[in-house]
Amino acid sequence: MARSVQDKRPAEQRDVVYGWSNIYDLAEFIRAHDLPPLEARPLFQQYGPSRQALDAAVKARNSCI
Repeated sequence: MARSVQDKRPAEQRDVVYGWSNIYDLAEFIRAHDLPPLEARPLFQQYGPSRQALDAAVKARNSCI
């Protein structure tokens, strides 16, 4: 039986639905990037719910660490 793309992802990411919308809600953003809520909330407030903007902000944040 063929496994879906969702099954091939690490276990902690399987509950996140990718690509269905161009926006995140805060809980989805926290799960998608495995961030503590106190770190995710300021990013969400600064960049808004845009999936593209938030993903870029997290990528830039992680490259500086």
